[in-house]
Amino acid sequence: MLNWLKGVWQDTAVRKGVLVFVAARLFFTLWAALMALLLPPPVPVDEGVRPYLQEPQLNEGTAGLLLGPWQRFDTQHYMRIARDGYTNEEDSVFPPLYPWLVRGVSALFGGSAAARLIVGLLISNLATLGLLILLYRVAAAELGPDSATRVLVYLVLFPTGFFLFAAYTESLFLLLALGSFWAGRNGRFPLAGILGFLAAATRLTGWVLVVPLAYFVIREPLSIIRHGSRITAHGLRLTVYRLLFTALPPLALVLFIVYRWQLGLPPLTEMYGRYWHQSTGVPGRDVGTAVQTLFFGGNVRRSEIIALALDFASTLLLAVTTILAFRRLGVGYGLYAAMLLLFILLPTSPVKPLYSFSRYTLAFFPTFLLMAQWGRKSWAHRLILYSSLTLTLFYSGQFFIWGWVA
Repeated sequence: MLNWLKGVWQDTAVRKGVLVFVAARLFFTLWAALMALLLPPPVPVDEGVRPYLQEPQLNEGTAGLLLGPWQRFDTQHYMRIARDGYTNEEDSVFPPLYPWLVRGVSALFGGSAAARLIVGLLISNLATLGLLILLYRVAAAELGPDSATRVLVYLVLFPTGFFLFAAYTESLFLLLALGSFWAGRNGRFPLAGILGFLAAATRLTGWVLVVPLAYFVIREPLSIIRHGSRITAHGLRLTVYRLLFTALPPLALVLFIVYRWQLGLPPLTEMYGRYWHQSTGVPGRDVGTAVQTLFFGGNVRRSEIIALALDFASTLLLAVTTILAFRRLGVGYGLYAAMLLLFILLPTSPVKPLYSFSRYTLAFFPTFLLMAQWGRKSWAHRLILYSSLTLTLFYSGQFFIWGWVA
């Protein structure tokens, strides 16, 4: 066993991933505990301002320092689904994989509120660890080992990188999405389809994996045709077989919609309009609303202006890196980023434009690969690192004291 562990530790991806994970985990744990000591949430609970959604407030002793600061916003929705299922229609916009995992594992430990939150954090943190190891492998293969380390650091220190350590779906989704993409890029289509299915069962955006995966399937036949050769019957059957697996991500979305319908829940579009003040509109319309709000005055609440500024900056970053991904990383990366950006630009809201874009940025692994390329220049590396560290302290601190971030 000891020799096996030594062998695993000698793997550079494992070693780098573990070191970055441990450093970031300690950093956010200490920062969250400090914020809990300095600015603890008031008692009693005010569901209108700090919605605990009938979960007990963990604010005393060790639990108050280690768990309490992470009882925030979407976490409470996931905990309520784990507790009650989809009995609250407001929660029905969240796909089931993550809360079902929380429910199943926490039941082994009594199923208490504290157990659910601990399990939720454990799942997210284990997913983050796996993500960092996998991301290092991908980045090392695409950019080289020096850039691979920067990718990990830039990701965890991104202003919303702390969500990877919270009881949110960010880390699990990104692990599954990156695993699906990388498996497809390397021709392992059954694995790519299964991981893509699980990604789409974690977040609605997972269905977009069908596009880059389909590209990976058909690029070989297209290359054959371009060179004037004919595709054999065996090659055609193999292509169709592989394409079937690429359909698994959107299948997960379809099954979720059917499941909601069987439960008698209203359509997703109605739920987003009723509870999240969003409707489907022209992609990019919210960018104009954000510009109007930030620079010319608008309807967004003042308390959310700071969050909107980060969302707007993140949108610009995503737009630039999506275009560059096609040229510098390849068509597959560009398609993934383009489809994901198009999908998250569809919702529009006059009061919450670019809702949570800074958090959604974490799913754009091509963006962080490109940032690592920029970071090869020492001045760019310092600029990214120092600004990221400053902003992540501010925005994570906001999150820990119930300030809206993303």
